[in-house]
Amino acid sequence: MVLKNYRTLSATQTWDSTAQTIITQLPRDFLAQRYYIDMNSSGAVAAGTVTPVVDGLLKCITNIKVVAVGEGSSRTIFEVNGTDLYHMNLFDYGAPVSPITFPLGTNSTQVHMNFCIDFRCNKLDPDDYSVALPTYLLSSLQLEITYAAPSATNYGSNPPSTFATAVTTRITCVEGIPEAGEDFSSNPLMTVLSKTLTADTSTGALESFDTFFQVGALIRRDFIRIEDSSNVRPDAEMTNFQVNSGTIPLMSNIYLPSQKMNNIINYRISSGSPRGLDGASGAGRSPPVYRGNTSPTVNAPYDLGNYVSDGYFMIDFYNNRMPFISTAGGLRIGGLSTVGYNTGDLIFQGNFIAASSVVRRVQETIEG
Repeated sequence: MVLKNYRTLSATQTWDSTAQTIITQLPRDFLAQRYYIDMNSSGAVAAGTVTPVVDGLLKCITNIKVVAVGEGSSRTIFEVNGTDLYHMNLFDYGAPVSPITFPLGTNSTQVHMNFCIDFRCNKLDPDDYSVALPTYLLSSLQLEITYAAPSATNYGSNPPSTFATAVTTRITCVEGIPEAGEDFSSNPLMTVLSKTLTADTSTGALESFDTFFQVGALIRRDFIRIEDSSNVRPDAEMTNFQVNSGTIPLMSNIYLPSQKMNNIINYRISSGSPRGLDGASGAGRSPPVYRGNTSPTVNAPYDLGNYVSDGYFMIDFYNNRMPFISTAGGLRIGGLSTVGYNTGDLIFQGNFIAASSVVRRVQETIEG
């Protein structure tokens, strides 16, 4: 039996709105299962009335990275930007992990957003330590967060030049304490890593990306974002896609809206969506975030009836509700084994509407 341990670190990060990378040393004594990241400021003001961009404020968190050092080598085991991680959390937990709040006017408003780094196969099982990281075997474990200064491209018009009160980032560890005799030293390693590619054709034909997937281990899933040259993420940027393993089609000519419907069904994504992620108001939508002169109790954090993670979808190589497969030798982690694959053996193909279309994936892989 593994005992649960929760602790919020005394060490915090302070973001004063300037561009910077801050490193926090993480504990190395238990099994690391999750890290909660809470960013909060008691007050901030904008330079004037703000028209927020898509994913405003989230885009200011340009990188969240976990680096582990053990047996003389250093490895990045987690690397995702704030926007992608926030939406990935939405898929995993069926609802946003927090509202996004930031000032859209000259009145003081709280700055707030949350993220979760999750090293579990079953994201809904609090007792899943199957791939938890045995940190006590490491010589170093650190969390690096890169912050960008608010600008017209990552925030909106009239962004604040500085926060009246700096944003404090707090880190809470969700860990397991093995009992005597329990050995987790051979736990498989989960990595969650991003890659961005740009389309080079707009002919309406499927374009192949030979290096899209990271092969050589067990691929569980790929969380994918498609966007245009303006960094806006319309679903219409790609009409259909497919995945081939050599000459074997794993997913054939999948119509994107059908895949998004499949994601909603499989991940039980709530009809409520976080405000502010589409950067616009419209029929059936309330203002996108808490306005600088509006109480949070007036603008609830959800936008009922709208699924606004436009441009995002998930490719699963396992059953996300039953991540373990029963075999004669016991349970094993489900997924697509690419052990022995070479680059180009697993191909993603997309039908994009423009040569400048951008596709980025966050791949969850199991090694060992």
